[in-house]
Amino acid sequence: MYRSVGTNNLKRHPLTFSIILTLIAGMVLCAVPVQGISAQTSFFMQSEQPLYSARTADHRSGYAAQYSAVLKALAGGANPEFGSVGGEWKVLTLARSGFYPTQSGYFSEYYAKIEKLVAANGSPKLHPQKSTENSRLIIALSSIGRDARSVAGFDLTAPLGDFNYVKKQGLNGVIFALIALDCNKNYGMNDIKSQCVDLLLSRECDGGGWALGLGAAEADITAMAITALAPYRKAAAAIERGVEKLSALQNANGSFSSGGVETSESCSQVLVALSTVGINAHKDSRFIKSGNSALDALCAFYVGGGFAHMANGGANSMATEQAAYALCAYDRFLSGRSSLYNMNDVSPVSPAEPTDKPTPKPTGKPTAAPTDAASSDAAYSTAPATDAAYTDAPATDAVPTDTSAASTSPNRPSFEPDATAEIETTDAVSPRESASAQGSDRTKSGSRVFDVVIAAAAVCLIGTAAYFVIKKRNRRQ
Repeated sequence: MYRSVGTNNLKRHPLTFSIILTLIAGMVLCAVPVQGISAQTSFFMQSEQPLYSARTADHRSGYAAQYSAVLKALAGGANPEFGSVGGEWKVLTLARSGFYPTQSGYFSEYYAKIEKLVAANGSPKLHPQKSTENSRLIIALSSIGRDARSVAGFDLTAPLGDFNYVKKQGLNGVIFALIALDCNKNYGMNDIKSQCVDLLLSRECDGGGWALGLGAAEADITAMAITALAPYRKAAAAIERGVEKLSALQNANGSFSSGGVETSESCSQVLVALSTVGINAHKDSRFIKSGNSALDALCAFYVGGGFAHMANGGANSMATEQAAYALCAYDRFLSGRSSLYNMNDVSPVSPAEPTDKPTPKPTGKPTAAPTDAASSDAAYSTAPATDAAYTDAPATDAVPTDTSAASTSPNRPSFEPDATAEIETTDAVSPRESASAQGSDRTKSGSRVFDVVIAAAAVCLIGTAAYFVIKKRNRRQ
């Protein structure tokens, strides 16, 4: 009975049958390739996006206005000089924000000062003990398209090739050496970077996170370590533990503390770290306490064109510069640009060219936030963060140090050197290697798309042929 009914329906509706056959065959043939495409595109390997892709739409009230105001304040201030305040961090922020200073020759004048300083020093090593002096300058020069390997005839990256010199300054020296060497893929030194990664992983606290000394994990250094380790596949688990530790260290009002005192610098470092690894500090539920996000907490320190070091304080140079580049990191994250310390999107400038305008072309305003359906609590990927964006130290020689009373507060921890340790070279994933993997994945994805198109065409032909065969048989009968 069922066979008779099916046969009669087949004879009466050959076109319907052929369409159904086509759909069934298409689903069978295309299921695997389509799944493959989805897997390839979801597995992050792009150098222009953060590792942990979890962006969501963001209402930017307050944040955008504060960001624009602080950029204008920085650009309108004194021209930058070499130094931890009013120098490299200021240059970095203005260059990476895309906000070109109004003064003609702003970056060129800064670079000319650096050339004179390095020439007068007569050595690529800018300080006998503090490798962060070199690291800080390498980062700033890279942000304006200058090659740190050729400044007044000296290679400023060369001193970082001595790991004993790098780790003499402890975790802070190691973190910033890793950041500086990774900010431009041409700087190389993979062996040194591997040793930096190994040392950082060996110093992870029980339960996750990092500390300058041997005590409990601290928000500032944990955030810095996360940002520096972001490009490395082998550090993915430690990064995840570090992120969870940051969530646990967040105060009830959304802020973060250093030495038991809430500071804007701690909030800034966390914002840079989360933006680096693709976590929305304003949307991820792990970083919202009592309705206040980590971004809200930083914005609460804003005071008239700058940021205070502590609550109810006045604008502070160190706090302002750190907050400025933290907001820059967040803005770049929201707009899908490469992260703060990944300078591979900056066009190189030859020694004869001016550095007035770094690339890409600026807008002068915070970029519009994209919309994305992905959850802000998405699980981490194990892919390397090829865009290697980096954060700055909160209260050490590598970051802006203010001469005001607030800068000597005990809640800005002094740095204590690490003990000498033997380090084994590891398989660090460089930006160049990650870019190669990205190209390979794209090739595979393109191949799968082609397979799907061919399969679909074949299915259509089969369905059409089936239709005419059935129709011809019906005529005969």
